[in-house]
Amino acid sequence: MSTKERIQKTKNSDLSRKGKLVLLAHELADHFKTDIYFCEIKGKRWSFVAGSDKTVYGSWRFQLNDRWGIISTRKLAEEKDIHLINDMIRGILSD
Repeated sequence: MSTKERIQKTKNSDLSRKGKLVLLAHELADHFKTDIYFCEIKGKRWSFVAGSDKTVYGSWRFQLNDRWGIISTRKLAEEKDIHLINDMIRGILSD
């Protein structure tokens, strides 16, 4: 099963939003070979919600929308399928 198919399966699962984000973070970490942290954005503050079980130390931030973002340990924007994955993530966060 491809990463995109696993993300779609996660999106369609009966899990809570946080449960979906935990699974999604692990899928993306495996795909991109980097730690992934989902954060809720509150003004200038990015508050950890789900992701890698390691201490949040990523220096690269990717804002998904006004309320949600991803912190990772390496830049993801160079990946060819980040836009499709971004759309799927936004779908999960809008549920």
